[in-house]
Amino acid sequence: MMGASPTRPPASLNREVGELRVRLESVEDEMRILRADVREIRDALVSVKGGWRVLACLVSLSATLGGLLARVLDELLT
Repeated sequence: MMGASPTRPPASLNREVGELRVRLESVEDEMRILRADVREIRDALVSVKGGWRVLACLVSLSATLGGLLARVLDELLT
């Protein structure tokens, strides 16, 4: 029938679509929170990388100075 008006979907279908919209909005909100958490973790990892480099340099420097001091003391005491 060409001139027939479209039929309205049953009330249960409208209710189901409404429930799905609410669930989708909830999932979108959770995704926003998850993205923010991932950004915080990424930023923390980036800042830790720099901290580890400084720590590694300090350990290397102290080991070098300790080795030099031990050699100098050995030469002085023998």
